[in-house]
Amino acid sequence: MQNYFFDFDGTICESRNIYVAAVQKAFEARGVRVPSQDEVYNAMGIPIDVSIAKWARLGHRADLAETLFHESMAEYNQIEDQMVKLFPGIEKTLNQLKLAGKTLFVCSSKTHPELAHNLDNLGLASLFTDFVGADEVVNHKPAADEIQLLADRYQLDLGDSIMLGDAKYDIRMGKNAGCATCACTWGAFDLASLAKEEPDYTAGYPTEILDF
Repeated sequence: MQNYFFDFDGTICESRNIYVAAVQKAFEARGVRVPSQDEVYNAMGIPIDVSIAKWARLGHRADLAETLFHESMAEYNQIEDQMVKLFPGIEKTLNQLKLAGKTLFVCSSKTHPELAHNLDNLGLASLFTDFVGADEVVNHKPAADEIQLLADRYQLDLGDSIMLGDAKYDIRMGKNAGCATCACTWGAFDLASLAKEEPDYTAGYPTEILDF
């Protein structure tokens, strides 16, 4: 493998609890049916505004979708930097891959500015050649747009590339792009759904990636 495409939330860092707290507070404040923790966890891997619009409809307040999105994100931004944590072993793994001459990217359902802030805040920005957010493509995960954008930008051979993520959307995106896939179970919420996607590799701890 030469090119490594990493998902961000749930793969590089643990942030699901932050999303849960932010979304639930915003919905409760507006008196709209509050999404459960499992609902928020299951939605990880697709843009949060898409999920919030869905939950607003389920709460019969589709008219509040945009408001709930902005209020959820405002709450998220207030607590994120203090609560976000790197998964044990991930920084070591990224550094080892970089030292081995591998090319590292991030493909995320976050926006590009959000990713830039997160990577800078966590001290990881220098490890990645580039990163792509959902705001930069027409079709978000599980479509292959993010990987294809990077492949075109850097003339990458997807035959020696791998997509690594904790959600079924990540595995599907990798397969749609025609590269290898790895299910990262250390941050996964639904192991059964990951297994059903039949990834090429499964890693239970970040450093296992080094053996591929």
